[in-house]
Amino acid sequence: MSERFWASGHWQVNEGKAEEFIQQWKEWLSRSSENVPGFHHARLLRSLKSPRQFTSISEWETAGARDAWKAGPAFREGFEASKALCDEFVGGDYDEVVIVRPSAEPS
Repeated sequence: MSERFWASGHWQVNEGKAEEFIQQWKEWLSRSSENVPGFHHARLLRSLKSPRQFTSISEWETAGARDAWKAGPAFREGFEASKALCDEFVGGDYDEVVIVRPSAEPS
């Protein structure tokens, strides 16, 4: 199985703060992950049914790289600023256990 590691958050953004949250999150991840070894990418997903609900996912080469990022001051500062725009936050760290990919098309 893949040796990739993930951090994820589920964010319930305060009423009227969604656009501010999106900008804050983007600036935070751009700034805090710049030149961080082991960082692959981060995504912010928005619920189509509940536009105040977001899920963030970041992919890391190692659990240690992810944990070092989370221990840094740029992470903490950006996390607190993003969380301040929310009613609720639930986060976690993950590893991959299954990947499903489309099968090759017949020739």
